[in-house]
Amino acid sequence: MMKRLIGLFLILVGFNTLAQNLLPKKGIIPTMSWGGIAESEISESNYRKLKDVGVTIDIAFFTKVEAVALALDAAQKAGIKLMISCPELKTATEKTVKKFMHHPALEGYYLADEPNKKEFDELTKWAKLIKSVDPKHYCFVNLFPNINSNQSKFGTKDYQTYVDEFDREFPAPYLSFDFYPVVDQALHPRWYENLAFFAKKYQTEGRPFWAFALTTSYLAYSNDAGQPTLDDFYQLYKTYKPEKTYVHGIPTLADLRLQVHSNLAYGAQGIEYWSFRGFGSPLDAQGRRTIIYDHLQKINREIQTLSGVFKGAKLISVAHTGVQIPQGTKRLDKLPTCIQLLETQGEGAIVSWLENGKNAFLIIVNRDFKNKMKLIISTSDAVKRIMKSGEIVPAQEFAPVTEIEPGDMLIYMVPTEKK
Repeated sequence: MMKRLIGLFLILVGFNTLAQNLLPKKGIIPTMSWGGIAESEISESNYRKLKDVGVTIDIAFFTKVEAVALALDAAQKAGIKLMISCPELKTATEKTVKKFMHHPALEGYYLADEPNKKEFDELTKWAKLIKSVDPKHYCFVNLFPNINSNQSKFGTKDYQTYVDEFDREFPAPYLSFDFYPVVDQALHPRWYENLAFFAKKYQTEGRPFWAFALTTSYLAYSNDAGQPTLDDFYQLYKTYKPEKTYVHGIPTLADLRLQVHSNLAYGAQGIEYWSFRGFGSPLDAQGRRTIIYDHLQKINREIQTLSGVFKGAKLISVAHTGVQIPQGTKRLDKLPTCIQLLETQGEGAIVSWLENGKNAFLIIVNRDFKNKMKLIISTSDAVKRIMKSGEIVPAQEFAPVTEIEPGDMLIYMVPTEKK
């Protein structure tokens, strides 16, 4: 009996030690798919596909209020929430809101995508009407990125004014903008500039933002005109050749990681995925899982394990290394005292400094989504490394010279320094 008790005690001590060496989770990082389930495909099993890939919210675009009701019921059974949209939300606002406001699967109300300044007033009135009926849920509008091909579409003198005026007028818990950075097998030169814009608002004003990752091929060959249909995408799937030049090719694990990791390193508090259906998407035109689905599932599991790093984190600084740094960014010129040396070789890295609760975190993201990056880092004894599993390991257990996979990141936890 005594031996059994001793054995049980040792097992319990072992479990307790393991728990102490794991990063505590801090809730769920919101992940939102755009149009994951169509009106003709509403079912618990289809919403379960979104749940299983790691999506927590789906934006639902439906043609009638009855479809919204069916979708909310199915989504609830699958364990995800919906950002709802239907014509009746505009034409019979109060009645529609009262119909759905108490549904447990309701996340909020989708109102518009990429509005012009001229639309702000109408959207604000609409949102306030909804809020007067349902003060619990919020209204959602997604903004232009800073690279709109026709700057006049902003309806303001510049991008700063466009975002700031929307933010002053429209009641929303966070800002959202769509920027799809992987273009012609390279990163768009202004992507990090746009991230830096919203990171500054978060850092100086405490204004949270959500950012996108492109989870579809988006466009076909670069010399095609117009937006392909789902049938076009399906035909392209049968003839796709990786060596050809695409404006937005089929997403890889590396470029998906780079987009998600960069967003989080800049302080994003939610991740949005566009789009979920069609050629080069997580679900194909027939709703079947693709390799992109598997990539996304892996990434979502990783970032939720690391919610203790990113969710609710305070952004202290973000900078870049490399011979050339992206437009609109700052070069790394200062490190916390507990990081004695940090050098990168290759394209360069994002180096972000976040504080979350009693801990501070150094995030190093390989900016190259094609090649590994060599990292040389030396730390004090107090520094820990956070593994993808959430395990906390002393940084001194790792050699100072290491590699970061394409688009991937390393995370170090350090004592919070007093200001």
